[in-house]
Amino acid sequence: MQPTPESPAPQHVPGGATGASPLPDGAARPGASAASGGGSEPGAAKAALRSALRARRRAVEPGQREAERRGWAASAGQLAAWALAAAPPGRPACLAAYLPAVSEPDPTAAMAQWHAAGLSVLVPLSLPGRRLAWVRWTPELRVSRGAHAPVPEPVGGEPADPADIDLVVVPALAVGTDGTRLGQGGGFYDSFLAGRATPTVACVRSDEVLDLVPAEAWDARLDAAWTPEGLRRLSAV
Repeated sequence: MQPTPESPAPQHVPGGATGASPLPDGAARPGASAASGGGSEPGAAKAALRSALRARRRAVEPGQREAERRGWAASAGQLAAWALAAAPPGRPACLAAYLPAVSEPDPTAAMAQWHAAGLSVLVPLSLPGRRLAWVRWTPELRVSRGAHAPVPEPVGGEPADPADIDLVVVPALAVGTDGTRLGQGGGFYDSFLAGRATPTVACVRSDEVLDLVPAEAWDARLDAAWTPEGLRRLSAV
């Protein structure tokens, strides 16, 4: 990969998701009424949408997962360019990403490219109180189940300052076209992202970019969706 700082802002990818995606039978767009002021409470709508999306992710075939992983790797340079443009002079660009659970979108091939290109790559470690600490990632870093969140987390690794992060790749179950993120419900990323001006990108499958995502006051709004087709800008209402 040869990341360059030119044209760092994400662009719409032709052929990518352009609207609400169909969900499994009985779960079609459960967030729509909540997001538009209907009768469903946002919390209940979020729970229904999470359940449908998790089931759909579990049903993805291994071959499709690998093809999607290659898709994220193919567009790794777009994120590197964005981070390079945001980084201050005199230090390598720093991207925060994550270690995926079995059914989650897998950015690790892209992370390996960033690391090989000399960029800093950080991954999170959950702490009590819905807090995140960050360590420097390398392909050799050992991984284990987190003590405070049921996700893969680093074992050891060099501690890193989150103030150095130039772009955050955020795990999400779905993201709305207005940038609203639907996470797993733990609140770690909502707490971490609150008040940050750093560019934020949801790593999601193409059919997880939805017209409407039910939201509550604390839910993070993100700048772009990163699908296997590339980056797509999201627009806050």
